[in-house]
Amino acid sequence: MDTRQYMIVDLERRGDKRMFITEQVSFISENKNGFWAVRFSTSPRVFNYNKSRLLYYTDPDTIDFSEKGLYIKNKHINNVAEVLRFSDTRHTFYRVTYTNGYYENFEGNDIYITRTPIEKNGGSTWEYLRKLADETGLMTEDEDNILSKQYELIDIMRDNVPLAQYLGNKSKLATYRLPKQVYYPFGCNASQKSAVEKALAHQVSIIQGPPGTGKTQTILNIIANLLVAGKTVLVVSNNNSAVENVAEKLGGEGLGFIVAKLGSTKNKETFIVNQSNYPDMTDWSIEEHSTIYQLAKDSLQNVSQGFDGQLRQAQLKTEYDALLKESKYNALLGANGTDNNWLHGKPSAKLITLLNLYQMMVEKEQKLGFWFRLKWSFAMGMKIFSFLNGKVTEVIAGLEEAYYFSRKAEIEQELGFIVHTLQSIDINQSVKDLRSSSLQILKNKIAKRYGTSERKRFSIRDIKLKTEEFLKEYPVVLSTTYSAKSCISKDMVFDYVIMDEASQVDIKTGALALSCAMNAVIVGDDKQLPNVVSREEALALNAIQTTYNVDDRYNAMTHSFLQSCVEVFTEAPVTLLREHYRCHPKIIEFCNQRFYNGELVAMTTDNGEENVLQVVRTTKGNHAREHFNQREIDVIIQEVMPEYKYMDSVGIITPYRNQAEETNKALGHDIASTVHKYQGRECDSIIISTVDNEPTEFSDDANLLNVAISRAKTRLCIVTNGNELPKESNLAQLIAYIQYNNFEVKESKLHSVFDLLYKQYTAERLAYEAAHPSVLNHLSENLVYTVLVKAIADLNLINAEILCHYPLSRLISDWSLLSEEEKAFAKSPFSHIDLLIYNSLTKQPLQTIEVDGWHFHQNSDVQQSRDALKDRLLTKFGLCPHRISTTETVNVETIKKIILISS
Repeated sequence: MDTRQYMIVDLERRGDKRMFITEQVSFISENKNGFWAVRFSTSPRVFNYNKSRLLYYTDPDTIDFSEKGLYIKNKHINNVAEVLRFSDTRHTFYRVTYTNGYYENFEGNDIYITRTPIEKNGGSTWEYLRKLADETGLMTEDEDNILSKQYELIDIMRDNVPLAQYLGNKSKLATYRLPKQVYYPFGCNASQKSAVEKALAHQVSIIQGPPGTGKTQTILNIIANLLVAGKTVLVVSNNNSAVENVAEKLGGEGLGFIVAKLGSTKNKETFIVNQSNYPDMTDWSIEEHSTIYQLAKDSLQNVSQGFDGQLRQAQLKTEYDALLKESKYNALLGANGTDNNWLHGKPSAKLITLLNLYQMMVEKEQKLGFWFRLKWSFAMGMKIFSFLNGKVTEVIAGLEEAYYFSRKAEIEQELGFIVHTLQSIDINQSVKDLRSSSLQILKNKIAKRYGTSERKRFSIRDIKLKTEEFLKEYPVVLSTTYSAKSCISKDMVFDYVIMDEASQVDIKTGALALSCAMNAVIVGDDKQLPNVVSREEALALNAIQTTYNVDDRYNAMTHSFLQSCVEVFTEAPVTLLREHYRCHPKIIEFCNQRFYNGELVAMTTDNGEENVLQVVRTTKGNHAREHFNQREIDVIIQEVMPEYKYMDSVGIITPYRNQAEETNKALGHDIASTVHKYQGRECDSIIISTVDNEPTEFSDDANLLNVAISRAKTRLCIVTNGNELPKESNLAQLIAYIQYNNFEVKESKLHSVFDLLYKQYTAERLAYEAAHPSVLNHLSENLVYTVLVKAIADLNLINAEILCHYPLSRLISDWSLLSEEEKAFAKSPFSHIDLLIYNSLTKQPLQTIEVDGWHFHQNSDVQQSRDALKDRLLTKFGLCPHRISTTETVNVETIKKIILISS
């Protein structure tokens, strides 16, 4: 039969080329029983086929290829003469005829026909990227633009790669069904597990990997699952050490033979020379239904059950450390001189509730009635009855001190329970079992694929000419992002591209990588160092941006590729790797609170080590000259290094190359380098030399400091000048954080803010006031608090938080500034600050806000006198309150103006 007019398909042979039997049939028609009556050209006999088995098509559609591309099993086919489509409501098949007259039949899933070329779909954005590549791409010694040449290799017809959606294609990103079993041969935690699953289930996924959270481990697990599924993967990074790390870890498990390090011509030549044989895989094979598969399933279930416990354990340890610090500061105040040990062990939640109710009654000058004291005696013991009738200051101090004791005991009890639970499921053994069983299953898959054949050898030319064969031998390819497109034939793409250190990749180079695969995993950390842009390049980038006027999401000056992807791929899941394993908790907690909104969880342990954090300041003065500070070098050599000489590894980090070079000369060996050179590295102890006489936009950069600090595993020392620093600079915040953690009580007019206790108190008070507005007539404070929170978020005030009704006496350190009248007022248990804005990192008070009920304040001479006294007193400490009347219009904009005026 004419194969251009008819197609006959035997579904019983599906998956085999022999399913297409059109040429073998000489006659076909429907018989009276509804079956296909078929006579083959090789026999006069007539055979009857059920229509559910044999499909018969006529009148095919001819595909117009004027602006379309044809892809067979992901390979671009250029020598096409004709494509016919045979289809019904359930199935689609194609007949492809090549220019040489040869033709083939394919199932619908094997064929992809493009809709809109990338260059048309991307419009001005595509032209903008091309211009960026042409004008700012890296040049060779022969004046060849490497990136521009890479862009010429992009298949502009292929509109089913992530580059199409990145440029504006309206089609949704694809999602997939997660495999029944996901494997973790490199171990995992809760957020890593989530990141791997999302990478396997989404065409594009984004992984934010802060320092020490195991992003390489996550990448390796993604690669492992892709290998199990028979997929190919390209791993790219601007940082050679990042891809080397992947190669090293795979090699360490005996899997290096399936990895090809390509990219540059030199890398390809080295690879070709060093092609290895297969390793001995005789002991890699396991039975398909072996207990290993069940062990992988069971251990993953056990580990997953333990994740919540591990996270809760880490969070409790952080709270416990903060509690110990705060209770020590509380003891230094010496506010509680009475013995109230009988209160210890009472539930901390009840203590806070009682403290809240007691203080509200004291503020309203209400006498504590018999029934109130009797009720709390039933709840907390009969001693409370007389205790509540004591001096107000002693009652408050007693309840506060008891809260610290009880909460500490509660945390210890919960930690003990978690430890027992984790031991009962033997979490450590389960993690080992998960890793070993997953690795065995991965190796079994690899052994089945390679174990019975001879290793093929390739020339450099073969890599592109025989890409399909090459990728069967080397399914994992490593490259720099710059050379990603030249690794294999331009007519083929990988199943996945994984980009590491995406925050260091620029937009024009990152977009190139999105053309290399059907799916993409973007890994990085936008709180670490971005790609360095030279002054000349910045001028060119700005000029091109102005010319093409593209959306700001593609702004090459303001956005790294990671930031651009987060904003462009709004459908793509973004996973933050939260669990941190590198730094001592005291070290990483600064980065956590200052740069990561408190979302990280330190999985390391604080064992009470001394000198974890240290600040050494030189004498005041302008000691820095041209990014060089001899005084800081002298301090490092004479004061710091003698303390650190017995540490396992020590690194010295500075923002400037001059300082690093001079430090190394003075020390006689190379341990000092710039922050950019230290990214990706770690040391037991890190010394940071800040150099500048005062923080500059460069040396105080948040990303730069985040990287520098998070290189330190056990000790961190900041060497800086003794000059006064701007309070809101990152360096000043770091120094204040270290001083608070080290109990370095410097001369100050104000005490640190005790936020752990008063956060609980604030939550309790606001909840009570919201539930009893008619009783307390303070609902306006709830409103102002809510609007304040929103205003602070809108203004992006880092670490600014709010406490309600903070006692005035707790805040004042230098009482000598006050008159006797002011001292009496401040020490009164009735005196508090309605809303205190403070820095949760340094515990320093920032602003005060008073909410004045109109009738109460306007109609009371006594209250107005108190208000004036409080204003005068707080002004002496630089905290003059802003007063908000409950008759005023209160919204986010008005509150933002108040905050900005007071700042």
